[in-house]
Formats: sequence, C-alpha cells, structure tokens
Amino acid sequence: MAEITVFTYNLRTDCQEDGINSFQNRRDFIKARFPSYQADLIGFQETQPHMRRWLMESFPEYEICGVGRGADLGDESNVIAYRRKAFDLVSLDTFWLSDTPRIPGSRFATDQSMCPRICTCAVLRHRETGRLLRHCNTHLDHEGAMAQAQGITLVLNRMAADHAAWPMPVILTGDFNVVPESPVYRSVLSFSGCGAPLRDVTANVGNTFHDFKPHDPAAQMKIDYIFTTLPCDEARSFKAEDEENGRYLSDHYPVGAYLTL
Repeated sequence: MAEITVFTYNLRTDCQEDGINSFQNRRDFIKARFPSYQADLIGFQETQPHMRRWLMESFPEYEICGVGRGADLGDESNVIAYRRKAFDLVSLDTFWLSDTPRIPGSRFATDQSMCPRICTCAVLRHRETGRLLRHCNTHLDHEGAMAQAQGITLVLNRMAADHAAWPMPVILTGDFNVVPESPVYRSVLSFSGCGAPLRDVTANVGNTFHDFKPHDPAAQMKIDYIFTTLPCDEARSFKAEDEENGRYLSDHYPVGAYLTL
C-alpha cells in the first residue's frame, strides 16, 4: 500500500478584472507556494490553453493531461496532472456533458449556460505498488440545475460502465457548483456503480469558494469535492489557504486529501 496526495483545484480562469488576483499576478505566487503540498495527483478546472502551457512549463515534474471544452478543443479544460515519478498513464479520455458526449463543444439542450462542460478521465498505474486507479475530473454547469443533474448523471453512468468493464478504485474530483445540501451531491453519495460507495473525503474542510473575499461570509460556499472509493483518513483532509499581500492561489481554495492506494 502507498499514500498519495490528491487535490481538486479550480485555478480560476484568466480575467484581468480580478486585478491583483488576475492569473498573471497570481502565477508566481502559485509556483512558489503550491509545490509545498507535494501533490501526487491534481484535478484542475478552468484552465485556459495558455494556463495549461504555463503549468507544463512551471511544473515539469507533472504530466498535464486533457483538452479544452470547445468545439476546436480549445477554451477551458479540466486537466489532470500526475507526478511523473509516481504514475504511468494507461489511458486518457474526455467526453462532453451533453446528449452527444462524443461531439466536442456540445451542451445539453435544457437550462445549461453557454459554456460547454466536460469530464476528463485517466487510468493511472502507480509505479511503486503496480496498482491501477481511475481519476475522473469535472466541472458542472454554474447556471442550470437540470444541466447539473444531467451532467453528474452522465459522469456517474460513465464511471459505472467503465468499472463494469475494468474494475479499479475511483477518484472523482471537481468544482460541482452545488452545495452539500443539493440533490446532485446526494446523488453522488447514493451512487453504487463502482463496487463501493463514493465518499466525500472533503466533507469536513468547510467552505471552498471565497471569491477572493475570504473574510466575507456572504462569499463563502462549499462547491469543490474529492469523492473516492479508496481509504482515507478524512480528519487529515484540508484546504490550502495561502495568502500573500492580498493574493490567493485562486478564488477557490485548493482542496487536498491523503488517500491509501
């Protein structure tokens, strides 16, 4: 067995109106601070193409996997980053949260926003133990409740089909844009298609979104999650609250957990 450190990290898309916390102003801070957490596996969200290139250049110890959500495979992506010394990539796939998940840029025809949504899935082999795991990383819609429900249903159904074909432990990370009281959250906890229940190992970390206003109670929400079938000491799960002169790692706290593989 081995312990691995897993994160979900909404990197916050590059918006100049964020001022001191625009990505261009945060990136040196991210590069200096985030490596201290020694993550083995990271599910990023809101990673634009130039941000993905920056990750590749700034963190060469990681392989950065995934494509953008747009019809041309550009736009934001939910990349998965894994530590090269810890894992080998076995397979990689991206599908769109839509009625046509194999058509790039597609969306649900219900109440979804104009943003396409995707799920990136990687099967990884842990070099030390030889064990396999499946990591799915997603970002649900921020506007439509129906689209959120359709999106998580598609992700869970895909996870169940993959597990039936090739069973292995599962990690599901992402910005779900829903709070723990939501039907979407409850549907994940009631899911039984991966051989064991999915547990929210971030249940005790508190609010994860702060909108660059961590001292404003009205800005706080818990919408970022790590679900898994792997063993975890949930008391050790945490969020990275680093701050320097008003700069933060993101408008979300990166959330980490120690899993046993």
